[in-house]
This record gives sequence, structure tokens and C-alpha cells, in this order.
Amino acid sequence: MIVTSDDDPLPDGCHPRQVAELVITFVNAFNSGDQATLGRTFFLSEGPSPPDFAERGYDPWSWYTVGTVEEGGKIETSFVTYNQGELLRYFARRHREGEQLRLLKISLTQTGLLGKDDNVGFVYVLNRTASDLPRGLGGPASIAIGQGAINCPNRRIFTWRMDMKTEEHRTSREAATWLCTDPPGWRPGEAVVACT
Repeated sequence: MIVTSDDDPLPDGCHPRQVAELVITFVNAFNSGDQATLGRTFFLSEGPSPPDFAERGYDPWSWYTVGTVEEGGKIETSFVTYNQGELLRYFARRHREGEQLRLLKISLTQTGLLGKDDNVGFVYVLNRTASDLPRGLGGPASIAIGQGAINCPNRRIFTWRMDMKTEEHRTSREAATWLCTDPPGWRPGEAVVACT
């Protein structure tokens, strides 16, 4: 892993290296089908939104979603869940389909999500392959772009969005160039680049 920038005021447990390590742990567990680690890495709540538990009803604040960005920018969701058990079953199905992820770059976006200083957002670029994905989805490099959020003290991801474009033509380097400065000599897939 290569960290190209860091920001001292970030909460403990949420510096670029720590967030990247958590996401790499998720990716490795996803690729190997390690359900125990996946369960420890993700937390999807089935209760009301924190911190006020408002009476207006259930408002999901944690989720996992995968979508396709069609021509013209329309997003079609292929999977979404707000349920931990359903998420783990989905991971098992994707493992059976041979789905593999390869994280390229990750950048922290903001702190204070859901009114909690120790929640931090991130954006990422990765390669995503599977036997059942439509041919050409994500272009020749199988690019997926997304965002997520983690709770720093618990070291758990509580939101994840991953999208692939039907009309994608960029290489891995081109798709990831907007995130973090490319370190000298860096080649996508050799080391994850992390930054603020």
C-alpha cells in the first residue's frame, strides 16, 4: 500500500492507511469467500437511523448496493440490502459466481457522517470480474467506482455503493487518475494507493 497524503485531524482509526487496510481486508475476504471476516468487516443495521431514533419511522442508514450506470447516466440497481444476513448470503452467491475485486485507489471524503465525528466516508476505484457479469460491463478493465462509510472505533463498513458503467472505455489508470496522486512508477494492481 502507498499512502500519498494524510490529514492529522482525522479520527483515530480513520487515517488513509487504516481505512485502506479495512477495505483490503473486505476485498480479500470477499474474494476468498471468508464469511466470518465479511461479517466482522460489515455492519448493516436493521433499526432506525441514529442518533435521534426519530419517530418519523424507519430510515435506513446502512446499506450495500451494486448498480449499473446505463448510457445517459441512468443508474439501474442490481442488488441492494439493508439486512446483514441477506448481505452475507449475497456475498456467498457472488463467491460461487467467481466474482473477484481488485482495489486500485481509495480516498477519504468527509468526517461526521450521521452526526458522528468518528464516521468517515470514502470513494474508491476497483476492478470487478465475475462469470455472470454482462460482457463489456465496466469496459476492458472491468472498472467499478463507488463510495462507502466506516465507523472508526468499530472498524466496520456500514455503507457501500459500487457501480459499473455499460459505456466504459478507460484503462484502470485512467479511471483511477482522479483519486490520489499517482506515485512515481505506480502501476494499477501492484499496490493500493490511499489518500485524503
